[in-house]
Amino acid sequence: MNGGLSNVWFDRYKISNDCPEHLESIDSMCQVLENLIDEEVKNGIKKNRILVGGFSMGGCMALHLAFRKHRDLAGVFALSSFLNKTSAVYQALQKNEDALPELFQCHGTTDELVLHSWGEETNSILKSLGVSTTFHSFPNLYHELNRTELEKLKSWILEKLPKEIETPSE
Repeated sequence: MNGGLSNVWFDRYKISNDCPEHLESIDSMCQVLENLIDEEVKNGIKKNRILVGGFSMGGCMALHLAFRKHRDLAGVFALSSFLNKTSAVYQALQKNEDALPELFQCHGTTDELVLHSWGEETNSILKSLGVSTTFHSFPNLYHELNRTELEKLKSWILEKLPKEIETPSE
């Protein structure tokens, strides 16, 4: 943005998967989100009932949070998102031996801002590093969401977080 202000999750040197990550701003935002998760846990929400995710940079942020900081979450979703080729997420997962959150990922095939191939590559690398992944491609979808994608996401969320059965109190 040539130095102009904008509301984004973190700084990028450019919109490309072939440049370094701006880890200082990613880690700063991760800390804010970690604090939110910690607050939910303090309020009685189990971590295996917490999902994180987002669209575009929000999805990238969720990938960093789930696979670098909170590997015990129920899952993560990333819509029209990617990680840089040398992402700190990949480096962290190379040293991992723990169970990992499942990834649900969607991407439009005609996205001109975040290329579909970047999303596919991110998914492929994460899968090679032990992440259980699902990747859905949407023909003729640009850098946007559509009803079918959101319905698939809703189904996945309901599968990951089924309604808790209340036990009658005695």
